[in-house]
Amino acid sequence: MTDYFSYVESLFKEGEKREPPLKGIRVVELTHFVFGPNVGRILAQFGAEVVKIETPGEGERYRLAAVFGRYYNRTNLVYGIQNANKYFIAADARNAKAREIIFELAKRADVFVENFRAGLADAMGVGYAQISKVNPKIVYVSCSGFGQYGPLSKAPSFDVAAQGVASLAVKTGWKEIEEFYKLPDYFGDYLPSMMVVFAVLNALYHREKTGKGQYIDVSQTESLVRFLYDIPYFSLTGQEIGKTGNIDPCASPSGIFKTADEKFVAIAIMTEKQFKALASVVEGLKDGERMRKEKIDELNQIVEKWVAKHTLAEILEFAKKLGFPASPVLNDVEVFKDPWRWERKSIVKILDRLYGEIPVTGAFVAMSATPGNTKWIARPVGYHNRLILKKWLGMSDEQIKKLEEEDVIGYWDEQPGCAPPPIWEPDKDPVFKGEKDE
Repeated sequence: MTDYFSYVESLFKEGEKREPPLKGIRVVELTHFVFGPNVGRILAQFGAEVVKIETPGEGERYRLAAVFGRYYNRTNLVYGIQNANKYFIAADARNAKAREIIFELAKRADVFVENFRAGLADAMGVGYAQISKVNPKIVYVSCSGFGQYGPLSKAPSFDVAAQGVASLAVKTGWKEIEEFYKLPDYFGDYLPSMMVVFAVLNALYHREKTGKGQYIDVSQTESLVRFLYDIPYFSLTGQEIGKTGNIDPCASPSGIFKTADEKFVAIAIMTEKQFKALASVVEGLKDGERMRKEKIDELNQIVEKWVAKHTLAEILEFAKKLGFPASPVLNDVEVFKDPWRWERKSIVKILDRLYGEIPVTGAFVAMSATPGNTKWIARPVGYHNRLILKKWLGMSDEQIKKLEEEDVIGYWDEQPGCAPPPIWEPDKDPVFKGEKDE
């Protein structure tokens, strides 16, 4: 065998590739913004057939929430990537005939995902009580801020609110400054959504063994609390950890420090061996109960002064040679241009039929035999009406046309984020006409 690293690399680059692991799993979702949609995104990335149902016209509201109002070919790329690989139907769940279509899709589905305010899906007639009657084996997921019961269940939630209620926000910033910050990029949505995917896979495995579906109730705020170590610490000491800035209270010294060449480096010393390695080049760095709360600031100040005298390249060379953890702090441009990200497929380019060549983030995990991938980004509102109604429900063109005429199903309005690219020609698109799959 070749060396270990070459062997592992060959598994992912040259190994046998099989069908996606979730091929054959069908998902219906009634979701908006980030928490719910990211569940379908991950399932679709690994082969599930995910149908997203939106309101005709503007569709999901997040379509209009482009970063700083920037659209590309009339699409919101953040929404596009958030809803990649999905099929899009526009049918208003408040319409009785549209609900019939939703029920027919649910009969043929394995998973149903919604992330409205608690109780709203039920009030609309598409809650677990109604959907499980037409499909007892369904795995039904409700994603909400505070769960489907309890004193806060009816309260709306969003990322920054969840970070606040979960006590995450109060841990950000520095103890001497009375300000709190939210973690960026919807951490309060993405992390809980990953837990939902885990729960769905558990439920599908349980159904495989028992033949029974189930209801999954996921609270955004409760999910975040599960990842915090403050409660065990408080139960042990009766004290709060409090704001820790850039330091890691389980590592000392630790933090993000400015280098002599105006760059930044992250250092976190976890073990005595690493501490001794750093101390061999940092004058004045002595152990002396380095993990004591009052000692951490003193050690960090010594490291800060040492870092300020060296370039980033010099510090990284010290770390490599001596064996202590140190990493550059990169910005978006540096990450995008980093060859290693492309080699590892953290970032990939896809050739989208509607929007051309687009860089997107790669699959969340690397799997040697059944890798996930992004095949297309989100489509315009109602784009897959014909395709899914023919493929899943066996409808004819005449039946679909009648639904259109009765406003049971619909399409996009002309707002950026909802409509197709300006140069798109519907008569020449076989997928839009339902004649061909994506």
